[in-house]
Amino acid sequence: MVRIFSKQWIKLHSYNVRICHWINVIASGYLLISGIHIFLDFPELYWGHTGYQGYPAIFKLSDWGISWDDAGALGDRMWGRNYHITFAWVFLINGFVYVVWNIWTGHFRDRMIPQRNEISIEKLQTAVQSQLSLTGPKRHAPDNYGILQKLSYVLLIFVFTPFMILTGIAQSPGFTAAIPSLLDLFGGRQSARSLHTIGTIFLVLFVVVHVLEVVTAGAWNKIRAMVTGNLALQRDKE
Repeated sequence: MVRIFSKQWIKLHSYNVRICHWINVIASGYLLISGIHIFLDFPELYWGHTGYQGYPAIFKLSDWGISWDDAGALGDRMWGRNYHITFAWVFLINGFVYVVWNIWTGHFRDRMIPQRNEISIEKLQTAVQSQLSLTGPKRHAPDNYGILQKLSYVLLIFVFTPFMILTGIAQSPGFTAAIPSLLDLFGGRQSARSLHTIGTIFLVLFVVVHVLEVVTAGAWNKIRAMVTGNLALQRDKE
């Protein structure tokens, strides 16, 4: 018996999803790089309203072998702030367009919001075990999201992203002058900065896991689908 493999193409991503995805990739990359530059110019984290060199800190880059002066030489606060603010607006506007469009078209309702019958301890345990088994696309239908993907994307879009936006603007004297309750919400400007930095670390970990998922599911096929919108499925023919 000879097996012959044929390809079947399915429409996976709409124009909106693809365009917003790649804009988001570029914006997030610049936000990360510019954020690192800003942090290196002030390489300590504090909690509360007050924080300056010599004040008790919850994290010091100098404890990891990089002095304040060395960190400052690596960073560029002016470049970082300009690009961070610019691409924060790009990220925010792009995200708003993505959310509004996908609510309007029903993409969230049909593909990303977990259904009631998907949420149970048993099904979540099974999903976690399948995820850890690295069986790639066999874990769920290729044209649909698994329950863990749905939960992670919903939390990322509707919980984590607003959290990062709020902790970001809580560091701006202009915004906090207009909305002083932001400082109370996070316990101070320095607390907001620390939470923003911690959130960035979690975001980087999420991206690493996301990239690993793409690799195990077939990197070329997944990336091509995010460019063209079409995903190739292999079928066996006898």
